[in-house]
Amino acid sequence: MNFRTILFSQYPALFLLAVLFLIAHLRVRKTSAVKSVLWVILFGVALAASVVCCFLGIQAELWTLKTLITLGFWSWFGVGVVLLFLVLRVVHGMEKRSSRRRLDKAMKQAEKQKEEEVTRARAEGAAAERERAEAEAAARAEEAAREEAARAAAEAAAAQDAPSGETAPTEANEAAEATTEE
Repeated sequence: MNFRTILFSQYPALFLLAVLFLIAHLRVRKTSAVKSVLWVILFGVALAASVVCCFLGIQAELWTLKTLITLGFWSWFGVGVVLLFLVLRVVHGMEKRSSRRRLDKAMKQAEKQKEEEVTRARAEGAAAERERAEAEAAARAEEAAREEAARAAAEAAAAQDAPSGETAPTEANEAAEATTEE
């Protein structure tokens, strides 16, 4: 066997490759025009190479049209190599899809955790805001109570400073007396 015989024996492998290129074209034709054209071109090249190898083998009298279907070792070897690459490509595609699925799942989980953290932070912020508002309200109430106590203490002090039998008139009492006199 020489190299020329091995090369011409590859017509079944090239035909199988052409069929695989056609299948690839049919898969991507609606998603990508560039890839679709590339697969059609590769399909045409592989089909043409298959036909050329077949007829060059007939011309070199390696086989005849009647014995064309009977494949030799090198033809089966080429078909095996094409099938090996096909299997590797399918396995790689499955691994890629699985990896993409795991990545999408991890991204969704991270997004869900982030949303939970934001919700938790909002709840903590709202609780802190409520506590601050309650503290301010308590401080205002306490301040009002202190002012009331200071006013009551001032009135008590004024009452002690007044002569012993009378109570100290307040502004309200003075205003009431002024209206009754008129």
